[in-house]
Amino acid sequence: MKISQDQFLKAELEILNLTMSNAEFVALAESVAEYISQYAPESVIDFGCGTGVYSEVARQKGYNIVAQDIFKPHRDYCKSNYPDLTVVAKPTIAELMLFIEVAEHMTNGEIAVAVSKINPKLILFSSTPHTTDNDERWGHINIKQEYEWSEFWRELGFEVIDRPKTPTLWAMMLRRI
Repeated sequence: MKISQDQFLKAELEILNLTMSNAEFVALAESVAEYISQYAPESVIDFGCGTGVYSEVARQKGYNIVAQDIFKPHRDYCKSNYPDLTVVAKPTIAELMLFIEVAEHMTNGEIAVAVSKINPKLILFSSTPHTTDNDERWGHINIKQEYEWSEFWRELGFEVIDRPKTPTLWAMMLRRI
């Protein structure tokens, strides 16, 4: 059984503590903001922003960032907790796309459509390569190994240019070919 949008947010807040009060998670978001600084993006979208910590930290660091999530509870949480953050339901064009731990919830076709709407030059991508007993419950429908993601991105017109160790050990920095 798949969990609801409200249950998903509750788990992120109460179980995983993906909040601004979690110093370790904020430090991770800061490492992402620091990492992308070398690319000096004019605009950033945090696609599937969840609790918005990556977005808010990037905003505080001076990035022109939009936090995007299809789940209304997540958008409402972000709007309530980060009043200066731009939060949207639909993708917008951006030079750099943060695509962190979202792809496993989407089909290949949904990913391709999102990328075509955002039209990024760069993507900081991370998606779990591990299957678990809870994948169905958490809505994990698209789990690939690193080499499979690399090939998928190549088919979409991107190449891997770096394998940063943030936000996860299986992250990739992609550039449009």
